[in-house]
Amino acid sequence: MSAEGFRIGVDLMGSEQAPDVYFAALADVTRDLDDPDTLVAFGTPEVLARLEADSSRLSARMQRLSLVPCPEVIEMDDSPLSAIRHKKNSSMVTGIRQLRDGELHAFVSAGNTGALVASGTIMLPMLPEVERPALLAMLPTRRGYVAVIDVGGNVSCKPQHLVQFAKMGAAYLRSYGLNHAPVVGLLNIGEESKKGTTEARQAYEMLQEACNEQSQMVFAGNIEGREVFQGKVDVLVTDGFTGNIFLKTSEGVSYFILEYLQDAFSEDPDPRLDSVIRTLHAIVDYDEYPGAIVSGVDRILIKCHGCSSSRAMRKGLLGARDLLKGGWLDAMRQQLG
Repeated sequence: MSAEGFRIGVDLMGSEQAPDVYFAALADVTRDLDDPDTLVAFGTPEVLARLEADSSRLSARMQRLSLVPCPEVIEMDDSPLSAIRHKKNSSMVTGIRQLRDGELHAFVSAGNTGALVASGTIMLPMLPEVERPALLAMLPTRRGYVAVIDVGGNVSCKPQHLVQFAKMGAAYLRSYGLNHAPVVGLLNIGEESKKGTTEARQAYEMLQEACNEQSQMVFAGNIEGREVFQGKVDVLVTDGFTGNIFLKTSEGVSYFILEYLQDAFSEDPDPRLDSVIRTLHAIVDYDEYPGAIVSGVDRILIKCHGCSSSRAMRKGLLGARDLLKGGWLDAMRQQLG
């Protein structure tokens, strides 16, 4: 870390939430940062002027927050490549440019996923042996957590990309001190090796060859969606189209179960069941997880859900801070180098 501390950027624009929601998260995060870490907010001049005028409660901490006016916004429905080509002064592209140039140490956005991944791919250096970045998210299981990669960065993938995703997911877990060779599974419609698309069948064969003692990975074969939360694998590999559907379906089912239990026992509360429900809520509430890491780029770039709450954005920013403090990027370079 430099003498000036870590500088973490956040894109206030282009998500499904109003910029005020994420600006509120900045107010909370400034209390948790170490001296002399700072936050950098990117938004349109009109939005920043209004937020600054309304932020009297932040006056004592404004020295920990810098505002960068950007005249353009990449919207959710913009074509990713066209947007980053024609909106070079947008909040997202400006933030990634500063990340590339070392003016930021990390950047967090809840904006257009395709544009974020595309601009990261084009503008940022890549980690060793990685052709294409992917979104990596941690999900809870009965035995801990599973790293799911890709959850939305690439709609379609070649078999070799899925193998690279497996290596990135395994390297991510090893960088956090996993004390055994990560067990890798390929998300598919059945356990048999011949199930699934042509790409999935080819990826199965390539993962069998890639997972050995030298690679420090164990291949568990194909994994059906219903098996993932039993904790059979440490890394779940899939293309971004399937992975995003899997992620959002998991979120929806989790919230349905929680709401059903809360409604069922609201009129006849039981302290023991209430404790179980609160514990379950803490485990499956996706606002408690720090977004998805754009894994594969040689910078810390985090994608939060497009409708992330202020609390979820706070977790994303603190997650970026934790990655920086833990030296995660250096560990990934060593693991993949």
